[in-house]
Amino acid sequence: MNDLRSEYERKVQMLPDMAREMRRRGVEAETIARAVHAERLAIAKAFKNITPEPLRTRIQARTIAQYGDAAGPSIDWLRTAGKSWDEIIDSASRPGSLPD
Repeated sequence: MNDLRSEYERKVQMLPDMAREMRRRGVEAETIARAVHAERLAIAKAFKNITPEPLRTRIQARTIAQYGDAAGPSIDWLRTAGKSWDEIIDSASRPGSLPD
């Protein structure tokens, strides 16, 4: 399990590189946030699908309780919560913690 978690964290921690490259090319913050957020959700989905039980169920239950969706927070949810495009980029680039 530790190897799986380490690989997940490594992939998520690469997202700032994606954002920096997009910024270097002059891409607007909203477009970057949407791209990085989508990539984060794809990474999370892929790793949730291979996470063994019962941890997978605990992760999904916590995610639903926190965001109302097993996939995680949507862009609309984050914007309604007052997050700026830069804050969305930043939060998408940080792996969440495992449930207790």
